[in-house]
Amino acid sequence: NNSEEMGFLTNKDASAVAAHAILDAGILPLLLRIIKHKENGTAESNGLSTDRGTYYSWQSNTAQDAALYTLMHMASVPQVRRVLREDYRGCVEVLVSILNYGKVIGERLKNAAISGGGEEGDEELGRTSLQCLKARMTLSYLILSSEDNSPSKYGSATTLGDHETQTFVDLLSHCLQGRAKEGSGAYSAATFSLKGVLHVIKCIMFEPRNRKLFASSSNGSRLNTLLLKAVARYSVLDKEITEATMDAEAAEHAVVSIYWMSLYGLDESVIRFSSPLGRGTFLPSSFGSQYTEAKSVLAKTFTAYAEKDGITPRSQHAANQVLFRVHYLRFDGSVAELAYPGKNLPSESDFDMDDNLLSVIRFVSGGDIRTVGATPKEYIFERPVSRSQKEGVGSTVFCNGEGASGSNAFSSPLDAAEKIAAEQPGGAIDTVAIANNIAYYADGLDVYYGYVWKWEDGKGDLIERIYTAAATEDQMLVPEERDGPTERSEPYSPPRKGLLGRIKLPTAGVDDNEPFSIFGFKCGAPCGNRGY
Repeated sequence: NNSEEMGFLTNKDASAVAAHAILDAGILPLLLRIIKHKENGTAESNGLSTDRGTYYSWQSNTAQDAALYTLMHMASVPQVRRVLREDYRGCVEVLVSILNYGKVIGERLKNAAISGGGEEGDEELGRTSLQCLKARMTLSYLILSSEDNSPSKYGSATTLGDHETQTFVDLLSHCLQGRAKEGSGAYSAATFSLKGVLHVIKCIMFEPRNRKLFASSSNGSRLNTLLLKAVARYSVLDKEITEATMDAEAAEHAVVSIYWMSLYGLDESVIRFSSPLGRGTFLPSSFGSQYTEAKSVLAKTFTAYAEKDGITPRSQHAANQVLFRVHYLRFDGSVAELAYPGKNLPSESDFDMDDNLLSVIRFVSGGDIRTVGATPKEYIFERPVSRSQKEGVGSTVFCNGEGASGSNAFSSPLDAAEKIAAEQPGGAIDTVAIANNIAYYADGLDVYYGYVWKWEDGKGDLIERIYTAAATEDQMLVPEERDGPTERSEPYSPPRKGLLGRIKLPTAGVDDNEPFSIFGFKCGAPCGNRGY
């Protein structure tokens, strides 16, 4: 079969039968040997050789190209992923080998993509880039398709190279437009399906390092814009128009990807601290010839999506989180700035939304009255925390290592908040609000959501952090002044006491002439026991 015309099989049962047939026939080891075959073409003359002599610049329809394409299709079948990952260890190894080679020459691959294949050696570099793309998609299916499978045990294999962010922006733009890629590393419009590409992007975004990599450049805003277009088409256009390319599952992939990227595009002028997740722009400021506000487009699109019938609890949760965070995201720059300088495609129109689509979005009801979530606090992102069941009165057991009985460790309060949200029944739960409260109670002396919480980095609990965290409760009780009507997300198990309620102020031994501390308290005897 012509690997450039196969496309992704749309019938899952047929795909599973075909994948199992290959396994039962014992063909997979042969496919892996073909992919591992060293090819000494013209790469050496173009400075692409390595000490292993593998170049992966296979042309279309070669045995290696067809073998890798077949492996990608097999990995897209959920029923055989575990077998490929665990029973055929050489499968992951050969994919990592291809991707590591791509990282070695990543700068050349990136420059060749920008130049459009006009320089000497660009054609071969383009073919290498295409094979690396197929390898990345295959590996993402195998390792990152399940949130139960931790990517950390695979080291850097699941992390994109810098050049790959542009590759996926190009790929998604071509799929959304239903067009072929021309030039070096060309592929037809049938090579990759939009649904398959959105699934792979969701797999890639499961790895936090990939989110941070995208957000570190304008490719993050480019990707978010394309993902939003996909969600908008599904959410507001007639089913007859979108069902050929977008179904509920494909839309969920895009929604979850935007949700995972949302905290990497926070507006620091709004949250008022430097985000440890980066300073990326989430979306351009406006869309269309009438400069429709992108913030409104995002809110209305996700409002329409959240009201669709048949969406899963997972996608409902993701959509709710994006709506909670709309006010805190950074919208900056123009759509024209998203186009690559000196490169025809993707074009400005690829990133923009046409006026017909925008006119439908404007009539979405409820999107103008946004539910404003809790303001993210700087201590919820990267500081590890543990939770434990309280045993008896004043006795707790904390997690000092993985697998400790009755305890769980998390990479951050946000990670812990996601776990809590997953354990709750349906309903719009603001995970940022939960994370703020977890950090507030992470001194190990209070119970929140039925657990006692404690920082795991050994730095203890700082009065400066507690003082800042007290604003979390105040914000929930006193709505901030905002332009236009808004609603606030309902707090879930909010802190029972603010800072003053948790500190017993000294009543004796304090001189009225003593200076005030930076917190407004008179200096004197140390604070006593907590005020319960």
